[in-house]
Amino acid sequence: MKLPYGQSNFRNVATEFYYVDRTPYIEQLEGLASRFLFYLRPRKFGKSLFVSMLGHYYGEEWKGEFSRLFGRYYIGKKTTPLANCYLVLNFDFSGILTDTKEQVLGHFTAKVRSGVKNFITAYPGYFQDSDYEMPDAAEAPNILLSDFFNLVKKRAPGKQIYLLIDEYDHFANELIAFHLSHFQEIVGRNGFVRKFYEVIKEETKSGLVDRMFVTGVSPVTVDSLTSGLNIGKKISLELSLHGMMGFTEAETENMLSQIGVTADKMPVVLEDIRNWYNGYLFHPAAPNRLYNPNMLIYFGDHYQRYQTYPDKMLDDNIASDYGKIRRLLGVGGESHSLGILEEVLAGGGARATLTSQFSFDRQWERDDYVSLLFWLGMLTVYEKLVGGGWSFRAPNAVIKQLYYEYFAETLRLRAKLKEGMYEQISRAVVSMAADNDLAPFLQLVEKVIGRLSVRDARNFNESNLKAIFAALLTPSNVYLIRSETEMERRFVDLLCTSLPGVPVHWNFAFELKYLRKKDAARLEEKAAEARAQLQEYLQTDDLRQVPKLAAYAIVFVGSEAQAVEWVEEA
Repeated sequence: MKLPYGQSNFRNVATEFYYVDRTPYIEQLEGLASRFLFYLRPRKFGKSLFVSMLGHYYGEEWKGEFSRLFGRYYIGKKTTPLANCYLVLNFDFSGILTDTKEQVLGHFTAKVRSGVKNFITAYPGYFQDSDYEMPDAAEAPNILLSDFFNLVKKRAPGKQIYLLIDEYDHFANELIAFHLSHFQEIVGRNGFVRKFYEVIKEETKSGLVDRMFVTGVSPVTVDSLTSGLNIGKKISLELSLHGMMGFTEAETENMLSQIGVTADKMPVVLEDIRNWYNGYLFHPAAPNRLYNPNMLIYFGDHYQRYQTYPDKMLDDNIASDYGKIRRLLGVGGESHSLGILEEVLAGGGARATLTSQFSFDRQWERDDYVSLLFWLGMLTVYEKLVGGGWSFRAPNAVIKQLYYEYFAETLRLRAKLKEGMYEQISRAVVSMAADNDLAPFLQLVEKVIGRLSVRDARNFNESNLKAIFAALLTPSNVYLIRSETEMERRFVDLLCTSLPGVPVHWNFAFELKYLRKKDAARLEEKAAEARAQLQEYLQTDDLRQVPKLAAYAIVFVGSEAQAVEWVEEA
């Protein structure tokens, strides 16, 4: 079976590759009152393939291939009246460089010019030879688009356009992170992005642009455009459209069975990839969590060929892509970013009210920052809370690993340690994995805590200690770190099990306690508490199934690990 790894052209995927039918959503989208739609999902969630599906369904140039493309799917049997009735205009704003304002303008204009040229090429029966030179005449994107719309009205009177825009905010996210003033100028009243969308808005009034579907990551850009495109409706939180992109558990299990995961292996494989790729929920009332489809297909492509897990559970291409998003963790300022990081890594989640309208005209509050991380896919909904608001958590191990890496670098900078710290971490983790020797790693933890500022030390607690442990263990890529892992309704602070394909002699469970120096007399009390908790956890089936498990009760007093005890099952 051919999995569509790296494929986003619907014509290829629908006819040559494994495809999970998303065509029922065509019917649902047509049934909505609004015709100008924004659907937002994190990176690598299948947005481009969905846009391509819409283009092939509505574009009149694909009418002769309708049966071959859609015949076996839902929409081929329940075709809507609008099938193949539009001229489709497609813009893709990914890949725009953002180093300078001039660079953004140049690349944005080039993307518009490319979309216009592709349109004229797709519908040659409506245009004259001289029309192919029209996109090169105008320099500003709004003038180029306006000239193009006038040409369409002249050459194809009575025809209507279905406008598709993929990754509408891809370039804007990097601007927000690095050049906020540039972002505000570009989308502001006289900015070229605002003017571009104002042209579109005018043609929705004229009837030329009859429908529009826009994908992106966050609502920040569209919220900032305000009057530039206030006709658009954000449908990302609509419950009926929750599963429009992403794989459900049932769809995931079906794909796994197709690539050779046998029935006896299915429970273990499902549990592993559920931990790595699942977890996305975009509304607390949604019926099920979703898998990131690109991550899942990466795994499936490797497993089908070799019947083993890939050495890296996170595709380098995806890691690089989410690494760019990680830069946005600093948008809210250090106090917001570090506070929420510590909540997520140590406490398990963050409580907030989802921001309904983003604006840079006011000071961002904590809820704004949590909401941005939600839209970026760095946090996901856990549950609706009594008294209002939602609880958010990191969706899966992939995202949590990015958090830990970011936090480790933050700790290094705050503790004024050299980059050589990461080499020391790797050597220390090897000592743990091979020889069950914790001493080098604990010395690193002590160094980090000891060199944090007085302010940090004053507010330090067990949650901070746990976050530091996990963050320093992550960069070596030896262990999967699970914080506050639920063990039959009881919790162990940190469970560290080897990553797929990484051989270790020892796995670890840590129960961590922290005392201020003034409370050092309670050392044995805390140590006894940690020992008792670990002995209880070791009775659970979850921990009994972990091979070569070394369980440690560790008590820090100030910056020193003063009690370190290997606890075995009673």
